[in-house]
Amino acid sequence: MQIRARVSESGSHIACGSESGHCFIWDVDPNKNRLKKNMINKQIQSTKDKSKSTDYFEASKASLPIVTDTLFFPTMTVRESLLTSKEVFPLSLGMDRIDDDFSSAAILTLDYDGTIRVFVRKTCIDNILEACTPRGGTMA
Repeated sequence: MQIRARVSESGSHIACGSESGHCFIWDVDPNKNRLKKNMINKQIQSTKDKSKSTDYFEASKASLPIVTDTLFFPTMTVRESLLTSKEVFPLSLGMDRIDDDFSSAAILTLDYDGTIRVFVRKTCIDNILEACTPRGGTMA
């Protein structure tokens, strides 16, 4: 049995399954942790943020909960899916208004029993709602 890790299309995230039934996601964006010249105080925040760079969620509740593979959906697939989902997002605004890395927005997992599951990052949905709805203050 192999457990595979995958890198997102933008190279900013790595996802991997586990023997515990969880999917782990590491934020490895090289630009995120770089310090700018006049930002000495950022070094303290950057050190604290390293402990929060890994997220995980339960991806399998099978009797043998081993997540053997994870895949990131391609950016274009996620964008097209969100644009065509009128029931979920009825406001048809340009995706350019949304500040999000769609290369890590949706993950497909496969467990040892052969069950396939799809997960969408909550922060991605929140960013869309902020940009496209009155909640974000951009619509009248």
